[in-house]
Amino acid sequence: MAAFYTKPVKTHWFGCSVFILFYTVLALQSVNGQQIMIRGTVTSESEKEPLIGVSIMVKNDKGGTTTDIDGHYTLQCDINATLIFTYVGYNKQEVRVNNRAVVDVVMVSDSKMLDELVVTGYRSEIKSNVTSAIATIKGRDVEKLVVLGLDQAMQGQAPGVTVTQVSGAPGDDIAVRIRGVGTLGNNNPLYIVDGVPTQANINMFSTSDIESIEVLKDGAAAAIYGSRAANGVVVITTKKGKSGIPVFDFNSSVGFAKAYRLPKLLNSKDYLTVRNAAIRNANTLREPARQLDTIPMSILDTLPDINWLDKVFHTAPLMRYSLSASGGSDNSRYLITGEYMNQEGVFRHQGFEKYSVRFNGETGNNWFKVGNNITYAYTDRKVINSTGDGFGPGNELSAIRYALIAAPIFKPYKADGTYYNTSTELGDPTIFGDGNANPLALIDATDWTVKRSRIFGNMYAVATIFDAINIKTNLGGDFTFENEKKFKLKLSEAIYNPTSLTEGRVFSRNLIWTNTADFQKRYGNHRIAGVIGMEAIQNQDNYLGASVNNFFRTDPLFRNIDNSVTEDIKNIGASGITTEWALLSYFAQANYSFGNKYVLGATIRRDGSSRFGSENRWGVFPAISGAWIISNEKFFQPLDFFSTFKLRASWGKLGNQEIGNYPYSSLIGVGQYVYSFGGNVVTGAQLQQMGNNKIKWESSTQYDFGIDFSLFNERLAVMIDYYNKTSNDVLVRVPIPQTGGDQIPPYVNAASIENKGLELSVILNNKYRDINYSIGANVSTLKNQVLSLSGGEPILGGFGLSDGAITKTEVGYPVGSFFLYESMGIFQSQEEIDQAPYQTKDTRPGDIRFRDINGDNKIDQNDRTHAGSPFPKLTYGCNISVNWKNFDVSTLFQGVYGNDLYFLYGNFAYETQSRGFNSYDDVKNYWSPTNTDTDIPKVSLDDRNGNRRVSTRFLYAGNYLKMRNFTLGYNFKHMIKSNKISTLRMYVTGQNLFTWTRYPGLDPEIQANNNDTSGVGISSDFAVGIDWGTVPAPRTIIFGINLTF
Repeated sequence: MAAFYTKPVKTHWFGCSVFILFYTVLALQSVNGQQIMIRGTVTSESEKEPLIGVSIMVKNDKGGTTTDIDGHYTLQCDINATLIFTYVGYNKQEVRVNNRAVVDVVMVSDSKMLDELVVTGYRSEIKSNVTSAIATIKGRDVEKLVVLGLDQAMQGQAPGVTVTQVSGAPGDDIAVRIRGVGTLGNNNPLYIVDGVPTQANINMFSTSDIESIEVLKDGAAAAIYGSRAANGVVVITTKKGKSGIPVFDFNSSVGFAKAYRLPKLLNSKDYLTVRNAAIRNANTLREPARQLDTIPMSILDTLPDINWLDKVFHTAPLMRYSLSASGGSDNSRYLITGEYMNQEGVFRHQGFEKYSVRFNGETGNNWFKVGNNITYAYTDRKVINSTGDGFGPGNELSAIRYALIAAPIFKPYKADGTYYNTSTELGDPTIFGDGNANPLALIDATDWTVKRSRIFGNMYAVATIFDAINIKTNLGGDFTFENEKKFKLKLSEAIYNPTSLTEGRVFSRNLIWTNTADFQKRYGNHRIAGVIGMEAIQNQDNYLGASVNNFFRTDPLFRNIDNSVTEDIKNIGASGITTEWALLSYFAQANYSFGNKYVLGATIRRDGSSRFGSENRWGVFPAISGAWIISNEKFFQPLDFFSTFKLRASWGKLGNQEIGNYPYSSLIGVGQYVYSFGGNVVTGAQLQQMGNNKIKWESSTQYDFGIDFSLFNERLAVMIDYYNKTSNDVLVRVPIPQTGGDQIPPYVNAASIENKGLELSVILNNKYRDINYSIGANVSTLKNQVLSLSGGEPILGGFGLSDGAITKTEVGYPVGSFFLYESMGIFQSQEEIDQAPYQTKDTRPGDIRFRDINGDNKIDQNDRTHAGSPFPKLTYGCNISVNWKNFDVSTLFQGVYGNDLYFLYGNFAYETQSRGFNSYDDVKNYWSPTNTDTDIPKVSLDDRNGNRRVSTRFLYAGNYLKMRNFTLGYNFKHMIKSNKISTLRMYVTGQNLFTWTRYPGLDPEIQANNNDTSGVGISSDFAVGIDWGTVPAPRTIIFGINLTF
């Protein structure tokens, strides 16, 4: 395919803008000469962290300043002056200078209005002045969880944030959704790591390196990121080095993981018993020539009794080691971290290995600093497909599905120790299966690895002028090289035929240059803060792929492209493409507060993206917000049990540019093709995708109303938000007539989606004698609805079955709504059948009864209806932490309520098919004339009534409550006499210890299956919660040690 290039937006006049900004601000400043220049750092006593925005006034004088983002300040004053330090939530301090050049101050909390620093985007803000919806997760809370992936650290920790695993395979993706699904394409949030944006996987970063995670949820909070913020923004700040002697931190953990809640399948005896019943029921409707003999039970003595789940699942070890060193001088500091992790999958031949190293350094003085954050990670993932059934050209066969359906009498090994590759090698397909793969043979025939090297980081310089302005330039980069290699050894004429190798290499380069001027100043009761800046992003992706068939030798050493045996041109494939996009942005944000009572914020960003045509390239994204801190009003003072009470409101408009690189342009592929007539190889061009030069930005408008208050000297804090988010001009592909060819249809701005809900967060921090404890709980509601498709066809999802898609996205219903027949139970008699709408001529007692939705007295495709939503109406989490002397205990619960899951594997679990598939043990409770009190229909080799059709029979409530984490630790520091060791903590932790649910599948936590995301290539949100049988999240026990010295 030819390479495509889009010219980036020009940036040549940025230099002029910076100089104009600099001299404009310079003209606003005035400095009065004094007798001495002093400097210092203001820190908090409890957190030992610098305080930003501390007001420093000269007593009986007009001079004053505030601390910067690192708690530093400089000030000219008289050598005998008295300085007054004030900060919201801390006791006021008066300090005499006494002719000192350095005056450092430690401020003590008054336990009345304790504040903290919140990262709001390109700058930080004190919490009391935050006017938008931001959820904060501290690094210490992440470390308590001992999670292996950074995205897992957000599960159950913040209201409005849903984190769902794709599967339980190590290294697999996790879907993060902030306040619902707002687009019909990519719904992943934007991640900002130390100022560098990315939408790629963030698990290259170590969880022990995290200082804080801020989730920017509403329009006002996220508007500073404009066109990339419609799905929410997650701002991750990593730890920095601290000045002083070198401090080393060593963490080691080992453990094991095991699958639990695995279903009980039929054993060999029950399998044959149920199968004979299915044969007898089928024979009642078959002609004599097609009737089958039942299976003599005497053959059990010659057959094995295999529990296939025991064969493919095992207890898997894991280990993780990290070492960090931190230190520096008064003017310089550094932090270097190295980590190794090896996690074997609980499912055979799955695994994930990671090496990473990170360096953070900073040097400078009070007015100028330079620094960097650089992370390198190498990951090696071993893959066995964990979801779906192999439907679609981009999909692979699922070994977990084969393990679930393999008959217990399927013998895995021949006498010589080699595999029976498929069930047809054993004999009768109605008994052993009609060509099903031996799960062990399929796994061993699959050699699939994904190796990735990634460098991520930034270099920056900061100049501070007049103690109020920080001018910063930041150059960031994200470089990824990925090599995916997939070798499949032929098992039969139908499975992995022929032996093949596919290899793809991707090099991705993302460069980000950001320049900002951050200003903050206090004038009496007035405080003004803000930031102005620009950002330029340039991205390039290079892909090279090759595929070959037929190998003379298949040993691992010979599984390379050049070792194939070429028979003709159809056995060789090669492709390559280069794509580019660029983004140029200008932004400003301002925050004004008066008297610590009234706060007003405003943001505006203008983005220009090469992903749109010239007429719609630029977009403007504004936001405004305000807050009233009522607790600082005089009339509120009698209510002294309130520590703080704040009302806030916000409105913002966001954009979405994650729509692919060239949707405005038609794409043409050039290459060699096998001509349809005669099979000749020709060089030519082919229209692959229709373009639309009229498309414009998807936009998301969101308003939010919030209440924040705390009680009893900050012991109890409560945050409440109501939001409404409406996405407009959502891109939808509109089908073209068949006469137009088979190319991909163009995008049009045609849809509108609404998400609205309520969020509540409660945090209790208290102490009882020697016991310190903290309880945090959060709950959020969500309603998702498609408002319009503007004439566009409904969008289908959930493919792989012969009777059509399982979900349907259309106006008035949620995205990916389940579209099914409605099951009404089981026919108990012929009289009931005769009185009911017509289903089939072969409907008999024991068959499923379906509802006649349209009232035409017959059951057909027109009786399918919207039956449920995959999105929870309620998500919640609760974490508890207790410290007593040297013991610490913490636990995290997380759950969802009100969503539905489609148990597609129920087609096999509760049925007996002609193809020789196994079933759940529960199928023994099938309907019969003597067993009518059941919801499982009669078993039959022939599904003449369509009992297995997509219906509410297989739709289950997806409610669950999981005990995500439980940790018990003990610090042995007091038992060690050496003062060189500051921490020696040992702990044991359990993850996914218990799951409470009525869902019969392996795991109720489901995103989407590979049939849709790989086989069809649609967004995962069109097919959430369809369970073909997925590798579940395992129960994990970890033993660890933390040593600081």
